[in-house]
Amino acid sequence: MKASQDMPGGIKNSLFKTSRRKVMIFSALAVVVLLFLGSSLLISEADDTSIPTSIVKKGQVTIKVSETGELRAQDQVVISAATDKQILWLVPEGKWVEEGDTLIIFESEKYILSKGEAESGVMVAEADLVRAESDLEAMQAKEEAAKRNLEVLPELVKKGFIQQSEFEQAQLAYMELKSRVRSLRASLNASEANVGRAERGLAQQERKLRQGVVQAPRAGLVVYAMSGDIESQKKISIGMIPFEGQDLMYLPDISSMMVDTEISEVDLAKVTAEMPVEIRLDAYAEAVFKGKVTYIADLAKRKISRITGKATGAKVFDVTIQVLGQDRRLKPGLTATLDIIVDQYENALYMPLEAVFLNDQDQTIAYVKSRGRIEMRHISIVESNDRVAVIKEGLQEGDEVLLGQPAAI
Repeated sequence: MKASQDMPGGIKNSLFKTSRRKVMIFSALAVVVLLFLGSSLLISEADDTSIPTSIVKKGQVTIKVSETGELRAQDQVVISAATDKQILWLVPEGKWVEEGDTLIIFESEKYILSKGEAESGVMVAEADLVRAESDLEAMQAKEEAAKRNLEVLPELVKKGFIQQSEFEQAQLAYMELKSRVRSLRASLNASEANVGRAERGLAQQERKLRQGVVQAPRAGLVVYAMSGDIESQKKISIGMIPFEGQDLMYLPDISSMMVDTEISEVDLAKVTAEMPVEIRLDAYAEAVFKGKVTYIADLAKRKISRITGKATGAKVFDVTIQVLGQDRRLKPGLTATLDIIVDQYENALYMPLEAVFLNDQDQTIAYVKSRGRIEMRHISIVESNDRVAVIKEGLQEGDEVLLGQPAAI
């Protein structure tokens, strides 16, 4: 301290200026470093060592829309109830039947009784017809005899063997017989009509009796129809009494299968007709079937909740998928998972969706680990699926990106 006090004033000023200059230089360097760090948005790696990372890669990326649906046949035979009688027996659902096999047996006691009454009605009508024919034949014979007798009477009147009044009485008798013949012929026609009516009634009862046993009109896989409203639907069953004309079961043509599904309005612009589809069935998880989009509805509808059966706030569009090829495992009613292939990239730069973030300006960013630091980069995304994002710019193959947002930024 004394030595310092003994320094000449010029030297002291020179040292003071030199020290001040060094402080200013170091301060300027510190500002430059901080500005560099701020512009590069670098933070210490030590603050976020627990965040998992992934490597930006190149390769094939498939963009798809995934939905679920239900298999159905494009063409099928509908088996409807011809009567309103109770179901006594049903062929098991899912069974393959051949043409002529029994599908349904209805309770038929009512039609057995009705058939017996119809048979009695036919017998009565036929007896009336026989009687009418006999009466007509007898009356026609009398008419013919009266006609022959009338033809000879004029000569007898001329010869004086009978009176003119007797001839006139014979004429009246003949006219009366002709009238009775016409009446009996009308009765005969009515009896014939009654017989026809009774026979038709019998045929109808026999048909209804036969309909008590429903046979397969062609070979196919048995699928039960549903009954009841949306909230309480159930399949037909033994013991139920269907109404006449109600669908009871279907025999679908499994050689041509379809899948009905729905897509959200968010995905509508992505999906077009003829797009390829990968189909997986819950029942056969290892199998992948091919298909294509054949129909997209023009009008939106409210999505129906499978739990409540009521309309939700979401809007969806009906879509139909055609299954390509045939397979006996494709059965109506099976649940299918559908991957509609929207686009495919053969050599795309991609990374997990978990590595994509938005900044305060809603700009797409990623956090990259580089040389022990974390750098925020603005990126541009071409497209994404449910797992990865295809990168247009901002990253390179091999970059290590964070799968979580650093706390220090």
